Amino acid sequence: MRKIITLNLILIPLLVLQGCAALVATTAIVGTDMATDRRTSGIYIEDQRIEISAKSDLSESKVLDDNADLAVTSFNRIVLITGQAPTPELKQLATSIVRKVDNVRKVHNEVRILSPESMLSGTNDAWLTTKTKSMLFAEDDLNSQHIKVLTENGEVFLMGMVTRVEAEKAINVVREIDGVERVVEVFEYID
Repeated sequence: MRKIITLNLILIPLLVLQGCAALVATTAIVGTDMATDRRTSGIYIEDQRIEISAKSDLSESKVLDDNADLAVTSFNRIVLITGQAPTPELKQLATSIVRKVDNVRKVHNEVRILSPESMLSGTNDAWLTTKTKSMLFAEDDLNSQHIKVLTENGEVFLMGMVTRVEAEKAINVVREIDGVERVVEVFEYID
């Protein structure tokens, strides 16, 4: 019994410290992201709030929750809705719900009129996103941290606050990646 108590006295603090380490690591990553981001820290945080609010509001619509597979991404208060919905009416409903979220400046609805994608397609999209980020990172004269990459059904969506030269370079790089069906730019130009 004494060994079990001693073991618990050793393991419990280690588990607690592991949680602290994860919190510290997450904070460091977010801090690094914010330091290299062209958005202010307030807008960065506001984008997170917009995404959470929009996802919550969309999930409250039973018809959307039951029939569509939607993702919401906010960058500088410009929202991109991606995913699949079986009808144009559901696509439009998603736009109207997201437009009502506080502080949203603009909504780009890139939802495709399709049945929700398969798990295999989602795995391929994750791989394509990773490959795209790697290719952008490796490109000279392009700070890939200014570009957010999302992929749906082989379509790569590029968001961020960039110059026109950066946008053109990023689009050209992504177009050459094997497996990319289409490149959709949702950039905000800073020049």
